[in-house]
Amino acid sequence: MRLYATSPLRRTLQISADLGVLAWVLAWVAIGRWVHALVMTLASPAAPLRSAGTSFSERMTDIAGQVVRIPMVGEDLDGPFTGAAGVGGDLVRAGDALEGAVRTVALVVALLSAGTPILLVALVWGLARWLWMRRAASLGSELDDPESQQLLALRALVRQHPRRLQQLYPDPVAAYRSGDPLVWRALADLELAEHGLRSRSPHPSSAPSVGS
Repeated sequence: MRLYATSPLRRTLQISADLGVLAWVLAWVAIGRWVHALVMTLASPAAPLRSAGTSFSERMTDIAGQVVRIPMVGEDLDGPFTGAAGVGGDLVRAGDALEGAVRTVALVVALLSAGTPILLVALVWGLARWLWMRRAASLGSELDDPESQQLLALRALVRQHPRRLQQLYPDPVAAYRSGDPLVWRALADLELAEHGLRSRSPHPSSAPSVGS
């Protein structure tokens, strides 16, 4: 399947459009990364929360270890300190939960903010490229085949503006009926040029001016 037009101008426009879409995608990927980093700043309290929980838990565990050494009552006194050490563990888990929640939100927001414009442009670009490739394929993969040239010439008589046809021949219908392959190629090139295609044929000016 043909990917690009044979016309230099149309091919340049298509390549420029492809590069423009690529630049658009890269720009929005960068924006998405920036949005993700911005939302992740909301998770900044998680680190000191985990640090405080870890420090508190370690301190209470140490105290419980010291208290248990007290004769007679040590084993009864270490319970509150061991329980307080568990509170420190809760703080650590709370910090982890906060960071995980913010990370999920940051990912969703980044995907929505960057993915939506990327998807919209990619769909429009992809549809336009697919329609052009389908149209180019329907015009015939062998553009220099005589039968294809004749069909394209007939299509040009039906679809092209009469003024464009008369720029080639004063009487385009008579020129077509002449059966001259050069005339058919000249008319077919009008149809092909509309889609950025052209046959490897003599320039239309070299075709005889039938009907003039």
